[in-house]
Amino acid sequence: MIELRGIKKSFHTKEKALHALQGVDLTIKRGQVFGIIGRSGAGKSTLIRMINLLEKPTEGRVLINGQDYTNASDSQLRKLRQKIGMVFQHFNLLSSQTVLNNVLYPLKIAGTPKSQAIERANHLLKLVGLEEHVHKYPSQLSGGQKQRVGIARALATQPEILLCDEATSALDPETTKSILALLNKINKELGITIVLITHSMDVVRNLCDEVAVIDKGLIVEQGDVVNVFLHPQHETTKALLSESGVDNESWQQFDSDIHDTVIRLTYHGKTAVEPLLSHLVSQLNLEFSILQGSVGFIKDTPFGQMVITVSEGQARPKNPQNNTSESQATLNEVSHGLSQNSITQLKQFFEKRNVDVEVLKS
Repeated sequence: MIELRGIKKSFHTKEKALHALQGVDLTIKRGQVFGIIGRSGAGKSTLIRMINLLEKPTEGRVLINGQDYTNASDSQLRKLRQKIGMVFQHFNLLSSQTVLNNVLYPLKIAGTPKSQAIERANHLLKLVGLEEHVHKYPSQLSGGQKQRVGIARALATQPEILLCDEATSALDPETTKSILALLNKINKELGITIVLITHSMDVVRNLCDEVAVIDKGLIVEQGDVVNVFLHPQHETTKALLSESGVDNESWQQFDSDIHDTVIRLTYHGKTAVEPLLSHLVSQLNLEFSILQGSVGFIKDTPFGQMVITVSEGQARPKNPQNNTSESQATLNEVSHGLSQNSITQLKQFFEKRNVDVEVLKS
């Protein structure tokens, strides 16, 4: 549905040229919620404004539904933008107009008959939960209510695409949660493709199907959200996850004290609620200790990740009273990691249960 091919964008000053985008390729499918995440100055806002061509690329092509709009005329762009709604970080409402009139504004510009426009606006305000606030002014609304007005206004012309430019970054956590739930509802009920930019991995985790990580004008990592969260490859992605409280490497604080094998288990779906470790003990006679772990949801998918130490289970002596030097030697041996055969058995055990295994220290 949305294709960006080889997009470059440079801004020129007297002193130098700023290369905001440096060859971006993106394909966003119809009906997706697609997130673009990066730090301030990474190129997020410039990239999202390429989709409705509020910014024209220095190089590259912008295709919507297979049609190239890179060099489209003003009249063609006006028609395109009626099919692309936009939600802004700071709401951009008309302070002198009521909630209803703010939503009516794009319909008036589009030439929609008055009765039809009022019906459409009231329907949208009910959709976003503001049917009792239609005659209020923006100054009488909370931040979350203002953003709901902004969303209703963006939906007024029945767009196929909704662009969200840091739509929740000015909101508190509870209000952010409610706005994300509303966007999810809009995506599911109306089938609208949503493209959002954010600096928050929590926003991506709760709403998006796919994510692209941008750094210094380049897409450094892209994929479905579950895979990017559980198997981050680029250092920027890992840093963003760590900043959001998802630190996959905190176990290393214990590294100097660990002499057993260390593995990372990554799992999602129904496996996330199965008693895997108790099966590990009973079936393979291995003992474990948990160094780090987390469980949660990525959109609607339960997931978990755990770092554990594993050692050979202590064999029960035939004579419990026998505390010989031989049994003590066995204890000393097993405290220095698993044999290669045991590691192979361990991997097979978890892979049969659709759990990814990574040996961090053998």
